[in-house]
Amino acid sequence: MPDPSNILPEGLSGFFAAFAQFSWVIQLALIVHVLRTGRPYWWIFILLFAPGLGGLAYLFIELLPGFRSPEGFIQSITPRSWKISRQRKTLEETETVANRIQLAETLFEAGQVQEAHDLAVECLSGVFKTDPRTLVDAARFKLALNQHAQALALLETVDTTADRRLAVQVDVLTGDAFLGLKRYAEAEAAYQKVNGRYIGEAPRAGLALVYENTRRKPEALALWKDIRAKFRKANPVWRRTERKWYKLATAKLKSAPAAR
Repeated sequence: MPDPSNILPEGLSGFFAAFAQFSWVIQLALIVHVLRTGRPYWWIFILLFAPGLGGLAYLFIELLPGFRSPEGFIQSITPRSWKISRQRKTLEETETVANRIQLAETLFEAGQVQEAHDLAVECLSGVFKTDPRTLVDAARFKLALNQHAQALALLETVDTTADRRLAVQVDVLTGDAFLGLKRYAEAEAAYQKVNGRYIGEAPRAGLALVYENTRRKPEALALWKDIRAKFRKANPVWRRTERKWYKLATAKLKSAPAAR
């Protein structure tokens, strides 16, 4: 097969050579993405043997479905500092609990946990003092600051009779609070309570941590293995939301290589 660079004009041959090199850089970046994010390993073979089409397939099958709309995709690539700045301005213009919690969530995602906590706690006044969702948000941020007793006290006041989904979330967070307080039997009961009712790996990861702390290493390792295996077989949306637990499971299994 003739070399295209020998039959194309010099300028075009240089362009195609540069484009080919650039496309392989993109393919390499996608392969690294496969490895780092826990995508199925067969994507590596597709990306290696069908670079152009494989890259497009990976984009449309694995990456884009994680965003529910074009706006969601734009939001995902917008620098978090811009989001925080915009939300601060919105809060200054319109002081509402919804805007305050939205800013707190973005700050939390950016690792600014203390400020996120303080914003959420400020909402617990007036008519929102007993608001279930506001209480849960405040409790979640307290857990992130290792204020387990305070978080548990808030969760115990949440009225979940009108919201089954919120009730499940409260049970998981209650398990997290008990785990932090080393009340392992109560933590295990809380996680078991939501088994099959919660969409996500948080309860199973919590159970694995309970098993680790109660000298049930084989049960813990079995759960970490299953969490990791399920992640690799799951759809893109699941992998986007559950990556935290995949990373934790991977770290746990690496610390016990003989059990892998």
